[in-house]
Amino acid sequence: MEQHGDEDYQEQDTVNLEGALEQVVETIMDYGQYPARKSRGEQPRVEFDLYDFLLENRDPSYFLEMYLATFSSDNWNLEERIMRERKTVEAMLRKHLTGSDMVQELADEMASWDKDE
Repeated sequence: MEQHGDEDYQEQDTVNLEGALEQVVETIMDYGQYPARKSRGEQPRVEFDLYDFLLENRDPSYFLEMYLATFSSDNWNLEERIMRERKTVEAMLRKHLTGSDMVQELADEMASWDKDE
């Protein structure tokens, strides 16, 4: 008789890690930090700041180009540039955050939600 319990747990762990990574990246892209700011009450301790990450990992000329493009009357391709830059930053975040404690903690939390169901 074959036992598949370990495979099921490994598969669930992979799903939780992928979901956690996606959730962390989305939160950072939406709120500029992780965890997201709360609208009221005590604010969580910021574990990741997008501003600091970009300053350390992205050429500042990209920021200036985007800033200047907002003033230009020839900004027909601004939306395309924004989408390209978002995709680039999201890919950078995924690479940087893969295997991070922050993602692992969220994956563990997600696993506990699965057990509660």
